[in-house]
Amino acid sequence: MTQLTPSVPEPLISAVICTYNRAPLLRQALGALCAQTIGLDRFEVIVVDDGSTDDTRAVAERFSGVLHLRYAYQANSGLASGKNHGLFLSRAPIVAFLDDDDVLNPHCLEEHHKTHERFAQPSYAVLGYTRLAEEPARSPLMRYVTNVGCQLFSYPHITHESILDFSYFWGGRSSCKRGFLLEYGVFNPVFRFGAEDIELGFRLEKVGLRVVYNAAAISSMVRILTFEDFCRRCRLQGQSNWVFSQLHPDPAVRAWAQIDHAELEWAQIAPRFDDLMKAAGDLDRFAQARSSMELPIDPTTTELLHAFYGAAFRANRIRGTVERDSRGSGGEATAAIRALNA
Repeated sequence: MTQLTPSVPEPLISAVICTYNRAPLLRQALGALCAQTIGLDRFEVIVVDDGSTDDTRAVAERFSGVLHLRYAYQANSGLASGKNHGLFLSRAPIVAFLDDDDVLNPHCLEEHHKTHERFAQPSYAVLGYTRLAEEPARSPLMRYVTNVGCQLFSYPHITHESILDFSYFWGGRSSCKRGFLLEYGVFNPVFRFGAEDIELGFRLEKVGLRVVYNAAAISSMVRILTFEDFCRRCRLQGQSNWVFSQLHPDPAVRAWAQIDHAELEWAQIAPRFDDLMKAAGDLDRFAQARSSMELPIDPTTTELLHAFYGAAFRANRIRGTVERDSRGSGGEATAAIRALNA
């Protein structure tokens, strides 16, 4: 007599994690998913491996006995492609896009689901709250980009249960109805890093997208970015912002992307760029050293540090925009525009 395997109930929510060569961080992220109060049988996990060469696959397989987890490998194609891959594999009516360097609070997925039940219309998405874990919270740079300059997150500007526009459709901490995405739009694979989430949000807002902020859907970022990491990130963001502006010649997009007068600003910055980076880097190293020794930084030095952080990150973003603009609007951007208008 053949023994039938009990059928797994349809999950309430699909958690999609795109990852690339971050096996140790992925291990922490999956470990946190094992403790979700929504119940292990009520959600699935889809790990999309974007061409990793480390032991990402082994880490995912290690958790497959605890979580309803599927692992999918793709040649390195970027975030937008990976998120679409996970979306197409998902089975639940709600899809949560998570970052591989975030650890979820035990109630996080449950809070996402509860908010979707309250805002059941297909066009409502949910934004959760990502704070800094203990180690990153010690970094002056990480505190600056999340709570002062808000280049990474801008939670200080929103309140619990706010109804927000497309610019808050943040990847890595948002969930939405699967059917709404499949009917009205998915991520544009022209974006390998940066703006893929906001660009999709902009398109979806045309058909009613609204983002509800649930401050109780908590995750913690466990990765520490260095000064060099964040400058590189800003440069890539500037490049993606330019592509976004070419796809959608709309005043709201240009304002969000901050590309107006970029060439003029870069002409003023370029002669002093190396000096700016050295001064900002020196201040950062001083601040990080003080922080590592648990020594305070006086208010005057803090103000100077923040000013140089802001100038360096803005300079790198502008540099990226000008670099992408100098290549012209051909190639990838043109192909993407044609695809969107097809």
